[in-house]
Amino acid sequence: MEVVYTKDIPESFTYKGVVGLIGDVHDLEHQGFDIDGIVYDDNWTVKRFLNGLHFKLNVRIESLFNYLELDMSYLNVKIKDLSKTNFKYVLLSYLLLNNKKTIIFDYFDVGLIYKEQKKLIKIIHNLANEGIRMIVISKDLVFLSQIVDTLVIIKNDKVIYADVMMNLFKEDKVDIDVPEIVKFIKLAKKRDADISYTFDSLELLKDIYRSVAK
Repeated sequence: MEVVYTKDIPESFTYKGVVGLIGDVHDLEHQGFDIDGIVYDDNWTVKRFLNGLHFKLNVRIESLFNYLELDMSYLNVKIKDLSKTNFKYVLLSYLLLNNKKTIIFDYFDVGLIYKEQKKLIKIIHNLANEGIRMIVISKDLVFLSQIVDTLVIIKNDKVIYADVMMNLFKEDKVDIDVPEIVKFIKLAKKRDADISYTFDSLELLKDIYRSVAK
């Protein structure tokens, strides 16, 4: 689905800021979210999709395209002819154009090259600063670590973890695949190395140097 929205947050879902989710959009439905998708026709042009049948282009569209770094020429392209990445951002522009306040990124990061992923991280930070509530569903812990305030893991309809991400690695209570750098740090800490959990190899090297220099 790439990007969807919900009108209300269930009272039980109390996590603040940008929430990262390891799970599935249906897990949110089981938590009480009323999730809506976006209706469109593949043969519509982007302009038709965003602006309906209005003759004059909505002035906010140009502003949003600049914000999302989308070329205005895409307005005349049919939805079916967009690249996967541009399609994702057109859907996002639709939600922003319609003032949706809680946006769910449903594996939006999948397939993005490094440059596009950095762009997405920047946009999510900007949206958060503007008061947009976001839930980001992804399996990429490194990506999530750069944007989320709280990481939530749902399995079998139950929240089995909800905390800042790095606390996830301090105990082995949650069975989850972790990046190789985290596996290395876990092994080193078992051997009493005084290093902190990080996804940044340069930070790890600095930590190792400080630990050895003590």
